Amino acid sequence: MRRTIPTHASAALSALALLLMSGGLAAAAEIDPNPVGHWKLDGNADDQTGTNHGTLMGNPTWVNDPNQGWCLDLDGDGDYVDVGDDPSLTFTETITVACWIKVRAFDRNWNAIITKGDDWVLARTRDDDRVAFLCLGPTGGGWPEVYSGEVNDGQWHHIAGVYDGSRLHLYQDGQRVDSKTLQGPINSQWSRVLIGENGQASDRYWNGLIDDVRIYDLPLTVEEVGSLAQPEPLLPPPPPPAPNDVTATGHDSRIDLRWSFSTDPNLEGYNIYRADSDEGPFTQLNDWPHTASVYSDFFGVNDRTYYYRVTSVAIRGGGESEPSNTASAASYAMTEQELLTSVQEAIFRYFWDYGHPVSGLTREGYELGHSTDTCTSGGTGMGLMALCVGAEREFVTRAQAAERALQILTFLGERTARFHGAWSHWIHGATGATKPFSTYDNGGDLVETAYLIQGMLTARQYFDDPNDPVEMEIRRRATQMWEEVEWKWYLRYPRGQVLYWHWSPDYGWQMDHAIRGYNEGMIAYLLAIASPTYPIPAAYYYDGWARSPEYANGNEYYGYTQWVGPEKGGPLFFTHYSHLGFDPRNKSDSYCNYFDNSRNISLINRAYCIENPHGYAGYSDLVWGLTASFNPWGYSAHSPTNDNGTITPTAALSAMPYVPSESLATLKHFYYAHGEGLWGPFGFVDAFHPTEDWFAPGCVAIDQGPVLIMIENYRTQLCWNLFMANPEIQPMLDAIGWTSP
Repeated sequence: MRRTIPTHASAALSALALLLMSGGLAAAAEIDPNPVGHWKLDGNADDQTGTNHGTLMGNPTWVNDPNQGWCLDLDGDGDYVDVGDDPSLTFTETITVACWIKVRAFDRNWNAIITKGDDWVLARTRDDDRVAFLCLGPTGGGWPEVYSGEVNDGQWHHIAGVYDGSRLHLYQDGQRVDSKTLQGPINSQWSRVLIGENGQASDRYWNGLIDDVRIYDLPLTVEEVGSLAQPEPLLPPPPPPAPNDVTATGHDSRIDLRWSFSTDPNLEGYNIYRADSDEGPFTQLNDWPHTASVYSDFFGVNDRTYYYRVTSVAIRGGGESEPSNTASAASYAMTEQELLTSVQEAIFRYFWDYGHPVSGLTREGYELGHSTDTCTSGGTGMGLMALCVGAEREFVTRAQAAERALQILTFLGERTARFHGAWSHWIHGATGATKPFSTYDNGGDLVETAYLIQGMLTARQYFDDPNDPVEMEIRRRATQMWEEVEWKWYLRYPRGQVLYWHWSPDYGWQMDHAIRGYNEGMIAYLLAIASPTYPIPAAYYYDGWARSPEYANGNEYYGYTQWVGPEKGGPLFFTHYSHLGFDPRNKSDSYCNYFDNSRNISLINRAYCIENPHGYAGYSDLVWGLTASFNPWGYSAHSPTNDNGTITPTAALSAMPYVPSESLATLKHFYYAHGEGLWGPFGFVDAFHPTEDWFAPGCVAIDQGPVLIMIENYRTQLCWNLFMANPEIQPMLDAIGWTSP
């Protein structure tokens, strides 16, 4: 619980003593009545009143939360605490129930927080992000509930429900937020008190963290509830030990460091120090704690040897550890092919070193405001393809890559929510729960699912050893999940010919987003037609995907013909995402050859940046590439018709199979001319804005993945060859009527 104090923190203890003597802390113990049950949840489920010791059910996890201290993590899927049926927990006249909660997800009807059957219930409400308290028995008209404000914000909240014999009250963070007049005795039909489960209906489990559960047989006053809601002081914890496996590797113009990441909840990050010699002095390189176990020191010169040490930094100003082992390396000039491998390896680390530690799923982003538990289904598909590249390039061993691939597939198959076989856009990386991408987008995302399946089918072909049990299981699981996607369901209407992007069990088809070209959705139609279990008719490729009158273009821009797509091609990711695995070379539908179309769109995008009609700083034949990314003001799908001066490296670099000489020249320019601002621990950062002298602080999965994969498709066609080798692909192309020369 929050009272955990390091025994060696003598200075902090002295300060606490002075604060207590001065009356600076709310002395809750002096004014609180004695509870009949008090579960601190500070490493066990014992009741501190001496009775009603709890029994852990399911597999709850003890967590040392950075802001709360020790508490209990319930996963919403069978985790709860049975605290018994002692007569002291049966109330008929008055009651107070209080606790601290931190919501992970409100994903079921009436997620229970603390309940005694239906006698009294503290739980989330049916349809929104609030908490309700009710006592059955008292009458006063209507359903006897009182409500909190919103608590589904990822923050800790103190919640207290009170029935004083005449009114029902709900307190949030010490403030009374709802009250209702009621009269009568409380029901006493149920015996057991449960923390995190209702007991009177199935699947009503709490999904989140819970701490400091208290039950009283009397109504607490406003002042007493306010006292309970005062956060207790958290003294700075000691720093975790420094990593002692730091390695340094020299590259062109930079040296990269790696070490094992600590999952200690007291860790805020790391400090990195550099020196010219083993003896020092060592100078700190980072301005604030570095949050990854990879650091790239880009200093822009070669034949330079440096020495490095790393320390662990504690949360809440707890200081830093002793230094790690010393590691050294030297930068050196690389050939073009060596530089390409170096760039690919750096990006690979995003999927390998920064993959979610529980599931292996690909996190949505790094240092751009995303929770580290927010993972992306489409980005995970790219991550599976990255594993194939990483094993082939020997960034990791084949066995290591296979183990990670199986970890990901097992988690996706056994832990994640699915919606008629499709996955949500965002997935909680530790639990598999759906994380809403927007208000109504909390269900299946068919396009993101298509990217994930594209990655699965690529991995299914790569890990082809008939005698290796891990690779056999990869193929089995990938095949099973591929065959479970109900593509036909996403036609929405009984006679529908168009796939729809989103379906939610809560909101149905409210997103109302048809997948029609030309955009990033081609792969969804190709896979839906290729499906061996839930196929859609091949005719829907033209009648659904390409049915828009704006699909065909035929215009010439800057001297390049564009056969399909919006004016001047749109954002360049249209030419990347569907073609990470699907090889557009030497094949055509009735509109065009998509390799040629993507090549010309890339050249149009580049020519537009050379023209630079808005006069933005920096644009040139070497600084080009407009696509969706972060920018100084937020996020946008940048294109020649939506240009605010933001250049996104993935745009030009992922075009390398289409325009290799232009992309290679831009990669070198980005690296050598802008590397100190544009390079990060996982390769190039997401975007930069030369006019504003702005560089993104981090990167996102769906921009990093295409760079790694498309460079490999340029170099060896690895992912193209693997995906196209799947036996379902050529019959699909034949059914649609694609032709090859």
